[in-house]
Amino acid sequence: MYFKLMNGRETYLEGMRELLEERHHQVISEDAGDRVDPVLNGGLETPVEVWMELIPEEESGPENHVVLTDYSCEMAGGLKRGKAVLRACGKTFLFRALMTLVRELEKRVTMHAGASMESYSHRENVYLDKNGIMLDCSRNSVLNVETIKKYIRLQASLGMNTMMLYTEDTYEVPEYPYFGAFRGRYTKEELAECDNYAALFGIEMIPCIQALAHLKTALRWDVMQGTRDTEDILLVGEEKVYDFVKACIKSATEPFRSRRVHLGMDEAWSLGLGNYLLKNGYHTKAEIMTEHLKRVADICRELGLEPMIWSDMYLRMVSPASEYYDVPLDSDLSDAVKPPQEIGLVYWDYYHDDENFYKSYLRMHRQLSEKTVFAGGGWVWNGVAPNFRVAFATTEAAMRACKAEGVREAVCTMWQDDGAETPMAAGLPSIVLFAEHGFSREPDRECLKEQFEFLTGSSFDAYLALGELDAAPGSETFDNPSKYLLYQDVMMGLFDGQVKEADGSMKAGGAAESCLERYYERLREKLQGLAGSEAAIEDEVLELYIHLADVLSVKAGMGNRLCAAYAAGDKAALKEIAEKEIPSCMEKIKEYKRCREEIWDSESKIFGYEVLDIRLGGLLSRMETAQRRLKNYLTGRLDKLPELEEARLPYRPVKDGEEHKLCSCNSWRMIVSASPV
Repeated sequence: MYFKLMNGRETYLEGMRELLEERHHQVISEDAGDRVDPVLNGGLETPVEVWMELIPEEESGPENHVVLTDYSCEMAGGLKRGKAVLRACGKTFLFRALMTLVRELEKRVTMHAGASMESYSHRENVYLDKNGIMLDCSRNSVLNVETIKKYIRLQASLGMNTMMLYTEDTYEVPEYPYFGAFRGRYTKEELAECDNYAALFGIEMIPCIQALAHLKTALRWDVMQGTRDTEDILLVGEEKVYDFVKACIKSATEPFRSRRVHLGMDEAWSLGLGNYLLKNGYHTKAEIMTEHLKRVADICRELGLEPMIWSDMYLRMVSPASEYYDVPLDSDLSDAVKPPQEIGLVYWDYYHDDENFYKSYLRMHRQLSEKTVFAGGGWVWNGVAPNFRVAFATTEAAMRACKAEGVREAVCTMWQDDGAETPMAAGLPSIVLFAEHGFSREPDRECLKEQFEFLTGSSFDAYLALGELDAAPGSETFDNPSKYLLYQDVMMGLFDGQVKEADGSMKAGGAAESCLERYYERLREKLQGLAGSEAAIEDEVLELYIHLADVLSVKAGMGNRLCAAYAAGDKAALKEIAEKEIPSCMEKIKEYKRCREEIWDSESKIFGYEVLDIRLGGLLSRMETAQRRLKNYLTGRLDKLPELEEARLPYRPVKDGEEHKLCSCNSWRMIVSASPV
């Protein structure tokens, strides 16, 4: 279709063109001719006139925090014309209104064989003035510029107007050449390019760095001697530390228009217990945080910045056990240690499905800081697959609480813990859910599905089914069997005892074939059905997880079957596994590895993929070793296989009467061996 931007809104023209041309529509200038081919234009004989109007500030009270989309079609000058008036209280919201219009026009053309839409009117309330995503670019995967632009376009279409890039040491600091070396760090030019692109849509890009902890990869270098408290925490009080912090803050913020900056400072577990203790004696974390934040606040003030930090260290100060979420819900924190007034607090919580819990914690945060931001989670960090049962349950509860408590800024974090094994794109349903909560008191599941499929071209049901990879019978909320079943050694399976418990429970409750391998076989079939036939699959994310389910349909129980056959002296079964099952499984792993590498190449810079290459390559190597050792045993070159004689203890012992048979482990090095890795 053809669209014409009216009323001289040239500042919107480029952004409009980026969104519409991606969907194969044409954007023409206001002074272009009227007549177009109605066959190519949804039955209209002229381009759709688009009038984009910001609601003036003097009219933008709470009742006018809205997004309005109005469309009409009429005969004028002997031609059938379409006119859309889009009104909203923010630039990004106007692009949401635009894409709402486009969705309805496309739907009408598809459903009614090219007939034009006569009229359309849609009104949405804005519940979050600032709503965005935080993309983790520090856990090996450093998203390339084109991928970031893709997420910017997605955000604009959804009406999400903030974006954070989480960069621990993946941005350049010229004074410190080792900072981010071999990590795929962003240049200032790359970050400025992203910020300029975001500005087309009114999206605020906010640098998100670390100025205290989570700096292990930066502090590993010898040139950082004298700046370390512990291996990942800066040595508070040292002048060279503040030279470093200032250089980091200055370099990270210079490419961006925004004066806001997120300085991290979370999870500093051992703050003051390393070199700081040796140098200064014991001080409480409250004392050390106060000292450090005063210095950092001074730096931000000098640079004209508005800082925020994660809030957990301040809640830990009043926790009975120095935890984050165990502070009594009715606590009065008015006299608690607070950060400097100009520093905002970001309350991160991805774990609770109780609305009242979030409400209580939001109230406590407001006692600590008037600048409270909520951060929920997309759950793409739980292993090798997304966990949507947690993402949806926690987001729903948290967003209801934010609306009830009048919190007007939230961000959906897309962490990539333990190596970025889950592609960022696998979490798209979480992003769409988070966005829709910004414009609806209770998003409807069918509306979510329609929005997702319109913007991605993929199956919403298929993506949600990816969450079933970790929802096997016997699993609970945070379990991630797909990861440890993929990586564990077939000869020394640390999780075979856990699998045996789960398989035993499943068989006791039903048919004998209801084991984990059969579960993943059925899931593979389900994913293939939802995505289309194997030959028709175009979504590489869905293809990846079909391959993963295929791997697990053979490998999930292989270790226990090896042990059983060995114990029974069943050499025929051992021969079958060695000569047929292991080679078949290796071919399936190679397909999974190929697909994961292709996704990495399209999403991210090359730096960091070596970690997944080593992990998956190591898995294949160990399967070759298993095959060789089995053959040597079968031919008599080995008289026994000690690794198959080791007792298969449950990784997490199952308590009597407990239905929870599986477990969670999101550390590759803890999965592959009991020896140091």
